Amino acid sequence: MTQSLPNETSLTPPPRVVGEDEDARLAEFGYLQKLDRSVGKIASFAIGFSTISATTAVFTGFGAGYTNAGAPFIWTLFLAVPVFLLWTLIAADISAKIPLAGYAYQWTSRLNGSTFGWFTGVSALIGWVSGMTSLGYVFAGYLGNVFGWDLSQRQQILIAIAVVAICVLINAYRVRLATLVNNIGVGLELVVTIGVTLMIAIVIIVLPDHSQPISSLFTGHSPDDATPYMVAWFTAALGPFFGLVGVEAVADVAEETKDARRVIPRTMFYAFAVSCVIEFAMYLVYVLAIRNPSAVADSSAPIDEIINQQLGPVWAHLIVAVALTNILVCLLSNVLVGTRLLYSLSRDNMMPFSRALRHVAPKRKTPSTAVITLGVVSILLLLSALINEKAFNYFLGIATLAFFTCYLLQAIGLLIASFRGRVPAAEPGTFDLGRARVPLLIISLVVFAVVEAALIFLPPFAGNGYVFAGILAVAALWWLLALRKRLRDGEAGPHYAKDHPDDAGVMLSELQ
Repeated sequence: MTQSLPNETSLTPPPRVVGEDEDARLAEFGYLQKLDRSVGKIASFAIGFSTISATTAVFTGFGAGYTNAGAPFIWTLFLAVPVFLLWTLIAADISAKIPLAGYAYQWTSRLNGSTFGWFTGVSALIGWVSGMTSLGYVFAGYLGNVFGWDLSQRQQILIAIAVVAICVLINAYRVRLATLVNNIGVGLELVVTIGVTLMIAIVIIVLPDHSQPISSLFTGHSPDDATPYMVAWFTAALGPFFGLVGVEAVADVAEETKDARRVIPRTMFYAFAVSCVIEFAMYLVYVLAIRNPSAVADSSAPIDEIINQQLGPVWAHLIVAVALTNILVCLLSNVLVGTRLLYSLSRDNMMPFSRALRHVAPKRKTPSTAVITLGVVSILLLLSALINEKAFNYFLGIATLAFFTCYLLQAIGLLIASFRGRVPAAEPGTFDLGRARVPLLIISLVVFAVVEAALIFLPPFAGNGYVFAGILAVAALWWLLALRKRLRDGEAGPHYAKDHPDDAGVMLSELQ
């Protein structure tokens, strides 16, 4: 016990130096700059916006929400918004103080210890992998509808594998290519999504017989007689909640962002606000635009069906084709931020095969091995659905459950760190919660725990908790059999890079 005390006191991040640049701040945390710091304000906003992706949220969550609770499911977004506002405030506060890649691991590891950081980081990693896997599958389904293909599940999975592989290769090549593609996709999403939503809104205003009445927004139904409506309504909230997951994603690319301590908190708020407005507008317009509710309920691509009902099949296919680029860049962003977390864990020697996973290509400055590894894991998950058709049903639910586990653990860890005085002081001109930090963390702790319980115990999510617990059990086994000894011997954790200059020396020789 006495040997652990020095390590405990050294957990507090190094004091900030006013006016220092991002690379100098990174060096104080024990890391040399290896990644390409090329992400500016616009690219940072684009990463945050595309990771949330209002269009993707609506395309993926509309069918489940409408089927479970009818038109009133759109109001569940107002459950999600305050919950994610709490998390955005917390994430913006800490990202301005600990601007490191792989926030989910780094924040709790620096403030609460490496074991706490390990389980928090793994929870988020599960979320990113499940999320990108789900997006690949959804993309493949809509692609089939655009071309009129009657896809079997096997064919949809094979297309999803190809899509994931393309996004992995783009990310493995260079972050500048990934952000360029992402910026173009976000531009298309803002122009086309807003334009189409406005077009349909005008149609249903000018031709009221082409729409459902406003009263339909307050008249819902359960999917079956055995399910109480409130249970169905809360279950329908999964779509809007999944749609706002990832608002903090820009924190994962902090080491590639210019002026990260100031830019990242701002772009979090901008991306969050814009996404909330667009997502609600789309839900509202598309629900009111339903002319044939039974056809929408039976469709595997409900937004496609709604546009078809209003504008005809040609416009529907054209608009959905453009919307597919939004889902694609959302997947691209998921790969980008998820691999930065894997890289961050490996840099501190926390993962199996960490030496290979923390490798950064010297010319491209990308953690290409981590990118490819995450892609392989996602592809294996997709292949598992070939063996068990129900496997895909877990991906979306597990992604949301994993992220809220991460948020809950972060809230616990940050609250403890705040009471112990370990949260670094804010640099002038950066976002800081100040005295509001502890009250917000206490409120968030309660709110996140309620959402977590809902994602585990609501009947439609039955099974997600067991699968997620099984994955965490594997992480616990790795900690018990290998990682605990590494941490005890100083062979892993936040100080690993600083205490092992041989790795830094190899890196420097590669860059020269």
